[in-house]
Amino acid sequence: MDPVVPLVNTFQNTSPHYEPHQNIFVSLRAQPCSNVHSVLEDERCLFVQETEECRESMHYIDYMHFVYCVVDSSNVFLFTSAIIALLLFVLLQGTLIYHFCVDRYVDSVLYVAKSWRLNEYIAGVTLLTYGNGLAQVLSELKHHKSGDTELIYNQYLGTAVYQVSFLAALVIWMGSFTVYPEVFVPNLISLMIVSLLVEVFMYDERVGILQTTALGMLYFAFVGALYTTALMVDREGNRSRSQIEIRDASGKLVDIERNEAMAIVEPDQSISWLGHIWQGLRPFREEEFRASQWYCKAYLLCSIPVQVVSILLLPKVNFALPLHGWNKCLFIVNLILFPLFLIGTALVDMISSENLVWICFGSLVTSSCLSVIVCATTSYDQKPPLFTYIGLFAIFGTSYVIMLLSYELIAILEALSIIANITSATFAITILCWGSCWIDLITLRTLAMRGYSRLGFAACLGAPVFNILIGLCTVFCVQMIRSGSTTIHVRDGTSGPTCAIYLFVTSMTILLSVLFTRFQARASLAFCLTTLYITFLAYVLFCEFEITHGYGTDHNDDGEYFLDRVPRRDH
Repeated sequence: MDPVVPLVNTFQNTSPHYEPHQNIFVSLRAQPCSNVHSVLEDERCLFVQETEECRESMHYIDYMHFVYCVVDSSNVFLFTSAIIALLLFVLLQGTLIYHFCVDRYVDSVLYVAKSWRLNEYIAGVTLLTYGNGLAQVLSELKHHKSGDTELIYNQYLGTAVYQVSFLAALVIWMGSFTVYPEVFVPNLISLMIVSLLVEVFMYDERVGILQTTALGMLYFAFVGALYTTALMVDREGNRSRSQIEIRDASGKLVDIERNEAMAIVEPDQSISWLGHIWQGLRPFREEEFRASQWYCKAYLLCSIPVQVVSILLLPKVNFALPLHGWNKCLFIVNLILFPLFLIGTALVDMISSENLVWICFGSLVTSSCLSVIVCATTSYDQKPPLFTYIGLFAIFGTSYVIMLLSYELIAILEALSIIANITSATFAITILCWGSCWIDLITLRTLAMRGYSRLGFAACLGAPVFNILIGLCTVFCVQMIRSGSTTIHVRDGTSGPTCAIYLFVTSMTILLSVLFTRFQARASLAFCLTTLYITFLAYVLFCEFEITHGYGTDHNDDGEYFLDRVPRRDH
């Protein structure tokens, strides 16, 4: 075999890579997609098409194929323009996620939490955590097609560090608040136990059905214990300190009793069903548009398509709205359109077109029957008794739409990380967790601005427990089913132990800080958490540029894991 000198890439590490050769596509299909940098420019398109790992990041669009096949990667100007276009697309998707979070998701969570009389902590660990974490847990299922858990494990642990340090610090920076010891202290202790336990499971690189079951049972024990403690301490006669008070977007308290009284009005017989639809379909009022500044007017005009689509797919639930957002005609439209949207986006690449048509027809028939029931049992001028469940529909429906947007955003980020030749472990605990936690960042910031700092802080501590325990349990179960074995091979990679140690240290720091400050979350704690996260990122960068070695089961993922799985050929 004649050696060929690899191309020099400014983003490329000094780690050894495979030497390129003419039949690399045939014999090394299972190799990392990052080896595209070791291939000749005119062969990169074929490499991307033949390498399975290059398609793992694909959602609806194959961005690796777009960059290396549709765009001429040898043309610097076109290649740079394509990367800039992808970055702008990331910005657009981030803006759409922001709109859905602020306009729908936060209000729906607050409505359901208030209606079910959940305190701030339980609402943060359950409703907010499940809505935010659902997208990440489901999106990670596609990564174990290669049988390698390094990317998944590093992302879960890296995300946990990001949530407990940076996001928790952000909530505290926006205003100090009191921490309730009976629920926060057990949560912090559980988080420290989880950070150590999962690393013990991953250390031997073999996980069986017993460890997987233990992860799932541990989470249910965690939620059950916290809920029981909250019920014991937060009695019916002493709920004032944790009772959720509804505030509008500016942080002012909303008079719920007054809105409840206004919820029963005399029906206007002159308004037709089309008029009711138009009342709910208007993205903004004319007086609101006239009173806005020029840049706000531009934003309102640009957001009209997104607002109309969201109104047609999902109900709007908000205490500050007339009838709390109830619109009978629009809800019937939601019942018909959203199931079709769900089926189309979830099953379009899994079943044949003929079967998809029949499933859509069945969904349309079922939705029509439900619509008839809604027409017969509800009125235009009064919200239905089970309106809280419509709020749940809004929460998880919005979460699903955000999940689709997050899928595409993460797919672009993964493609860009391969183009920049960033190692998978570093990418997972930095860029990937930032992208997957974009919904957390927007939601927590919005809640803190409205005065729900404790609710957001509870989600910062409860979400890592959910993501790690339920996320890893789900991934391990599916991987066992696909492999047909009750024991699977796992890896924590170059940065898994580092993330576990930082998670433990950060949780201990929060616990000691609130103990010494009499359970006050102050700016000093936010400064300490921010410093810890900056230190964590600095260490990650040192490992990326190989100034230091990552403390993990392997020091380099540029083919080592796949090397013993690639059939050797004599040349």
